This record gives sequence, C-alpha cells and structure tokens, in this order.
Amino acid sequence: MDVVRNPSSTASEHIPKPGEVVTQRDEFGRTALHYAAADGDLPAVERLINDNDVHGTDNYGWTPLHFAAQAAIPEIVAVLLDAGADVDAITEKGHPPIYWATNAAAGDPVATIRLLRARGADPTKETIQSYFGPRSTLYAVREVSNKPHIRAEFADLLDG
Repeated sequence: MDVVRNPSSTASEHIPKPGEVVTQRDEFGRTALHYAAADGDLPAVERLINDNDVHGTDNYGWTPLHFAAQAAIPEIVAVLLDAGADVDAITEKGHPPIYWATNAAAGDPVATIRLLRARGADPTKETIQSYFGPRSTLYAVREVSNKPHIRAEFADLLDG
C-alpha cells in the first residue's frame, strides 16, 4: 500500500510562512508543496508552486497532484495542472491521480474526477500493480467501487 503521510505530523507543520522559501524534502521525500496540496491550502500552493517542482515525487512516487486528487480539492488540482503537473503521473505502485480521486473520503471527488478527465486523465491505462497483473482505474471503479456517484462519472466507459 502506498504511504500517504506521516500520521504523527500535520501538513501545516511543513508549510512555510509567507516570505519563506523552503524547497528541502523531509524523511518521506516530500516538499512543502506536497503538504500544502494534501492540506488543501490553496494560498500556500500558489505561493510554493514557483519554488517547488510540480513533478517532484516523494519516496513512494507521489506528486503534489496525487495528494490534491486524494484530498479531492479541484481548485488545487487545477493550479497544479496549470503549472504543468502530469495528469497521468503514477506512484511506485502504479496509481494515477484519478485513482486517488475515486477513493477520496472528503472534498469534492466528483468535481475532481471531472477536472482530471477534462484535462486528459486516462482511466483506462493499466498501470496499477496487482496480483493478477496491471489494472486500470476504470477496472477498480467497475469491480470494486460501491459509490454510485463515482461510478456515474465513468458511465461513458463502463459496460451497461
């Protein structure tokens, strides 16, 4: 399973104050931009985006876009994509941002999925590592998701 964040710390502990420039990485390989995206801190993301690599991955292959998608915060997803984030970047286990949006427990997963798809996310790519071979986000939605509002966002791709 991909590790998302250190459970003993909060994202806000890693976000510099206005005027501070911090590009260093923590023990998980994350920058302040990773934490600002995870925390839903739009002003911090906008402030940090010029000093941090939007393609930068942590030790598990997570980019700031993965964190924003998992938090289902479309405003931050849009800012990261506008800055050049890869809509189909994959973690070390092969999970793209759209996969994490389908599993979001908070935020606005529907708007996040719509945005990612509108920006070119391909839920049919078989990049997710599984015991049975590569799988796609679409496979996970079809076979595992019990969330009708999430399934509805892929109705054009799902079998009747």
